[in-house]
Amino acid sequence: MIEQAEYGYMEGKYLRSRLIKPITRTWVDGDGVQHTETESVEQQIAALSEEWKPVDAISPEALVSEDENYIIVPVPYDQGERIAYRYEKRYDYQRIKQQVADLKQALTDSDYKVMKCYEASMLGQPMPYDIEEVHAERQAMRDKINELEPLLPQIAPKVITL
Repeated sequence: MIEQAEYGYMEGKYLRSRLIKPITRTWVDGDGVQHTETESVEQQIAALSEEWKPVDAISPEALVSEDENYIIVPVPYDQGERIAYRYEKRYDYQRIKQQVADLKQALTDSDYKVMKCYEASMLGQPMPYDIEEVHAERQAMRDKINELEPLLPQIAPKVITL
């Protein structure tokens, strides 16, 4: 007896699936006798139309990316007798977007160092920070932002309006 099974069908490039588990129904008949009936997974599968096929499980190991800027996306496809997955490597849009936002915030957060150095310079006082080091750090952040920002429009997830 099967405890559960996933069955589905492809609708264009989209997988429509459901997890099938035994269904237990309890009712009381006209004489007040309680009855219990269980519809097995096998019975439910037998009642499905021909378009429904078993769906392979997603492999957790296949979802591990060696590169932190990428994610692995399982893409379902109809393999004939079953629905299988191929695993596509894609840029991690959310991670890159967050990285750009974090870098911009770090630049904003370090603005005070530039202002303090400018103020000290105007007053002829010693610099409170190593301005060359501050400049190098900020330029490295700007360079990374300039490297990542052009990727965002290219890798943005497609929005599908229904």
